[in-house]
Amino acid sequence: MSNRKHSVKYFICALDTISIGIPAERTERIIPVTRVQTVVYETEGGEAFISVPVLLRQKNSLRSQPEGMHGIVLKPDNAGAALKTILLTPRIDIDMEMPEEDIHSLPEALVGLSRYFRGAYFTGETVILVLNTEKLTEAIV
Repeated sequence: MSNRKHSVKYFICALDTISIGIPAERTERIIPVTRVQTVVYETEGGEAFISVPVLLRQKNSLRSQPEGMHGIVLKPDNAGAALKTILLTPRIDIDMEMPEEDIHSLPEALVGLSRYFRGAYFTGETVILVLNTEKLTEAIV
């Protein structure tokens, strides 16, 4: 029996006070965007835009990105999806592999935020909140 851990690739974005991990397997493509969005959710031309900094109350991340942000186009949850979902995030800092076994559940005390996350991954001094894209799109789109 192997002791090898199953790892998944995530795109890591640093916000004001937290970092988030977005599963690469749920990503269709990454595009540069110059769109300024001050609300959590907007639609335009068959696309749904979710601003991750606004959702997580990390609005300083919007001002600290003069070169623009990334749009992470998510793979559709089902073939009949009416809207293409795009997460607006600060520029992706890195991509990294995280062992699934090392992602820890969030405490229920964070019930408001925890519904959007699978858990937290700890690397030295940094905590990365791992986004649950399915739950996020179910709750918002």
